[in-house]
Amino acid sequence: MKRRVTRYLAAALLALIALPALAGCSSDKRGTGDSPVANHRGDDTPANVTNFPDQFANIATKCVAGAPGFRAFVTTRDAAPVVLADPTCKG
Repeated sequence: MKRRVTRYLAAALLALIALPALAGCSSDKRGTGDSPVANHRGDDTPANVTNFPDQFANIATKCVAGAPGFRAFVTTRDAAPVVLADPTCKG
């Protein structure tokens, strides 16, 4: 019985060490881990960033490349990007 508990603890400890290490392998040198897009280079211009005080999420926004009339909003929190119609985005 004691040996079985030791094995479970060893397996749990190994998983706690291995999972974060393996997750770090998917990032690129800047830590973004972006996927390639069919050998096309995307719009690398900087986004407009609104910085909020601590405890509030910052927001970045920019016009969606290749989709005139739409703007994307992303946050520093775990949330999906939001794309809204914006007539000022000419594409």
